[in-house]
Amino acid sequence: MLFMPSRRPHISEEKIIAASWRLLADQGIENFTMRKLSQELNVQAPTIYWYFESKQVLYQTLANLVAKEIISDLPKQGDWREMLEKSASVMRSKLQQFPCSGQLLMKSRPEAEFMKLFEFLLQMLEPTLLTDKQKFSYTTHLFNYVINFVVEEYEQRMLQISLEEDGKEKNHVDLSQFKLLQRMHEEDIFKLIGSDELFDSGIILLLDGIEQRVKEV
Repeated sequence: MLFMPSRRPHISEEKIIAASWRLLADQGIENFTMRKLSQELNVQAPTIYWYFESKQVLYQTLANLVAKEIISDLPKQGDWREMLEKSASVMRSKLQQFPCSGQLLMKSRPEAEFMKLFEFLLQMLEPTLLTDKQKFSYTTHLFNYVINFVVEEYEQRMLQISLEEDGKEKNHVDLSQFKLLQRMHEEDIFKLIGSDELFDSGIILLLDGIEQRVKEV
């Protein structure tokens, strides 16, 4: 049973949130614990529970803050394609700015800020003659693409760190039996993984598909 301070502790929610971002950047979401957070803040663990009753509540707060940050930079004018393309770039940039924020959004239930963000994206397609089902589906695909791309960037970065710590070569898989992969590796195409070019090509592919549907209406 946790001992809860009888008086409000001498720490702030803002300091807890700032420390959480630092810990996520340093330890990753897999190793994030409230105990480690209390050590980062140099306080007893129960102190944090005065402000956040569980790690999930803290995650929810962080996810809401990220959603709010994204909303503040979303484009306010332009045609639907321009706005969605810019929005995808804004989302990725903000998710990269806040450590593990892609995972936080995936682990948190949708709340007001998340709904507001999704509503903003939906409004960009509202002037089209697409059905509501299409608008919802295409917005979801775009949203999930950006989040999963950033999460994959994180996973690749953590894998590289792990390999470097183990002293293993970055590319040690024998590709001789995979003709196409070997050819592309020799052409240095693998460097596209996690790149701006790969991200942009995926967004263009999605937007081209949406535009085709818009033209068919």
